[in-house]
Amino acid sequence: MNKYIYQIYYDEETKKSLLPGFIPLDNTKNLRPDWFEFWVILNYLREHTLKEGTWYGFLSPKFYEKTGFEPQFILDVIENYGDKGNVLLLSPGWDQLSYFLNPFEQGDVWHPGLLELSQKFINTLGLKVNLSKLVSDTTSSVFSNYIIAKKEFWDEWKKIAEAFFEYVENNPEYTNQTSYGAKSNQYPMKTFIQERFASLILSIGSFRVFTPDQSVTGPIFTRLFSNDSRTRRLLQTCDLMKFKYREKSDEKFLSMYWEMRRDILYSNPNL
Repeated sequence: MNKYIYQIYYDEETKKSLLPGFIPLDNTKNLRPDWFEFWVILNYLREHTLKEGTWYGFLSPKFYEKTGFEPQFILDVIENYGDKGNVLLLSPGWDQLSYFLNPFEQGDVWHPGLLELSQKFINTLGLKVNLSKLVSDTTSSVFSNYIIAKKEFWDEWKKIAEAFFEYVENNPEYTNQTSYGAKSNQYPMKTFIQERFASLILSIGSFRVFTPDQSVTGPIFTRLFSNDSRTRRLLQTCDLMKFKYREKSDEKFLSMYWEMRRDILYSNPNL
């Protein structure tokens, strides 16, 4: 099974951190550092014709630090299950993907204004999507562009990415700075909007997705949640109810999700 899983590097320091098993992807010229990995992925898709049935991924230098997934594990997963799907998600933050309705709501907590700006752009695409009501779960959402997928996914991603690039170049409000983790870390808002496009595509499209279940042993982010078994079970239930709602379109599952979510002790990171 053909696999082209790249890990991006920006300089000698990040090159040294690359993991054996991934293909190094040189971005030392870094012509648009304001776009981070988005620029690298988009240019690869512009310059290469993707092959049918082949897996492609474009991971940041901090992939292992954020996820703990070794290259061989990923290659083995694709080898064993790749014929059954066309998207593999390797996202950190299972707890936030489970708790929030979707990554756009989650992003608006960390980067106030993200939801409104995202909706404004998505409206230009003609998509009938209300981001404040979009439901996603851990099988249809991902952080940090940690996604490995076949041509059909990347074709959809490229369409939105091209439109977003052109739109942002003419709308400077998307370059306003927002904090990342701490107020001292400031980055353009557009970088956090673009990494949620995969979740939009997966939530409204028809893809065969598989992803390792991190809800049993994966970390809980204690800045937001209590790290205890009760919280873990409630988060798992939230994710399951959202999955069932997406599968069945039955409002009772969405109601149960909101009920479970209200029982979770949550700390707003900006308060």
